[in-house]
Amino acid sequence: MTGPERSYRRLLRAYPAWYRRERGEEIVDTLLAAAPRGRNWPSLRDCGALILAGLRVRAGQNRRLTTAANLRLAVLFGVALWLTGEASSHLAFACQGWLHWVPPGQHFAYAAVRGLVMLAAAGAAWFAPRPVAAAISLIAIAAISLIAIATDAYPWQGPWWLLGEPAMLAALALLVLGKERMPRCWLWLLGADLAAQMLTSFEGWQFYRLFFFLSPSLLNDLPWVIPAAAVLWAVVDARPAIAAGVFTALGRAIPLATGWHDTSFGGDPVFFWPLAWGAALALAMALRLRRQAVL
Repeated sequence: MTGPERSYRRLLRAYPAWYRRERGEEIVDTLLAAAPRGRNWPSLRDCGALILAGLRVRAGQNRRLTTAANLRLAVLFGVALWLTGEASSHLAFACQGWLHWVPPGQHFAYAAVRGLVMLAAAGAAWFAPRPVAAAISLIAIAAISLIAIATDAYPWQGPWWLLGEPAMLAALALLVLGKERMPRCWLWLLGADLAAQMLTSFEGWQFYRLFFFLSPSLLNDLPWVIPAAAVLWAVVDARPAIAAGVFTALGRAIPLATGWHDTSFGGDPVFFWPLAWGAALALAMALRLRRQAVL
């Protein structure tokens, strides 16, 4: 493989994999035939044209789906992000208990089980067959419910705790039954959320300020890299930005519905700001999604 060919193939990564398989060789052959002799690297004009064309193809991928199908995938991703955030909190608490960083007597093992079943349900939405993914979510609901009853985890909420993790797992079970699957390129956002939440739990304020340099009340425990990357990504695909808005709004809507905010925040209006900006972000990106999708 010559130097120019290697360079062109690297630039072709701007295109999605299916497009490279179908037309990659044709594009490389055309570019090599038109390239001046003796040049080992494409011109800036060629680089820009290839990258821009690749982004346009990526932006058109979700246009093969209807607006309703894309909205389902976006909400599904938002629910998966929310469950991953909850799972990371439980897993971090379990690890802190086993490391003796918190007082003894807490239900560390139960927290680990809750975190693992929610993480399994979120992961199954990508990798398991749809009926299996739905079944895993239902099993997770049963496990979490039994743990909550056994440990009396939500004494101040009464039956309203069902609007939290059980309701989100039920939503995941319903949404995952749709025909279309979430793109695997979204998984890095899920991994970034999980890693950031775990790091902030173990490393204290230094890492907390790194991932939440804005007020955590405004971000609703969402690492800043997630909404920032999702909004930038909206040039190609608005669905991750909708998911970030859904995640943020859910993080305040659920405590409001269950009464949990009264026990921790009282009437502080700052607590509800993420509900407003999360809903606004989801709505704005949903309007952009209509332009990217098939009507």
